[in-house]
Amino acid sequence: METKKQIRAALKQKRDSLSRIQVQQLSAEICRNIETHPWFQEADTVLLYYPLGKEVNLLPLAEKAWKMGKKTAFPRVTGKKMQFYQARSLAEFKEGRFHVMEPVGNEEIYQEDALILTPGLGFDSQCARIGYGGGYYDRYFAGHPHRYKLGAAYVVQLVENLYPEEYDIRMDGVAAETGIIISR
Repeated sequence: METKKQIRAALKQKRDSLSRIQVQQLSAEICRNIETHPWFQEADTVLLYYPLGKEVNLLPLAEKAWKMGKKTAFPRVTGKKMQFYQARSLAEFKEGRFHVMEPVGNEEIYQEDALILTPGLGFDSQCARIGYGGGYYDRYFAGHPHRYKLGAAYVVQLVENLYPEEYDIRMDGVAAETGIIISR
């Protein structure tokens, strides 16, 4: 069995082999799949992420959420802790830790039934997730178990089994360009 480090490297290579045009087109499809899903439609609050490199770009979905009157928030990392802070436009960001764009505001979001759209290097058929190895999302999920967790990935990032460890928290679903896989 491959190590997590090997799995991460293979999945990152697959994702990074996509062209900028493919990333743009596939991200648009993933946004459409999420936008039409009841979890997004019914959510008052949506927690997103600002894409880094060739991660799925959900920023058009943030703009759609703002137009729909939804509250949106993005993560900010301090030490080993990640929290979500409200953003009302794409102008409200600055570069933070790991070169990730973070919201500049200080209004932390606490709504427990929020939908959280989650990046990852890969996801499996049971909606297990493998990230970059820092554990930020898993620690966050452990403290907020009632949030709907929807991963966002290209089909090339989907595998049969990631062999998650006990502290790895599964998503409730994964959105790809071909549709949404639901685990619950």
